[in-house]
Amino acid sequence: MGYTQAIEMANLMDLEQEIRWHLQHNHYPPVPGHMIPIAMEAIRLCQENRSDEIIQIFFVNQDFGWCVPAHVIVDTYHLELWVG
Repeated sequence: MGYTQAIEMANLMDLEQEIRWHLQHNHYPPVPGHMIPIAMEAIRLCQENRSDEIIQIFFVNQDFGWCVPAHVIVDTYHLELWVG
């Protein structure tokens, strides 16, 4: 259901609003707002075929620590729709 809703929202909002809506409504608990710029950066890097590029995050990832590859953020937060 969440993916279908995300597709519908893609027609109604700009990218930042879409990501905010997706992270807060398709995840439990909702993903904090400070992840929106990180998610958008991960999407951009993956669109540019730079998915292994490292992004600094605000929490410790159990596998990568404070910095994770862009594709991990896309996979973790189900952002594939925006990568293309």
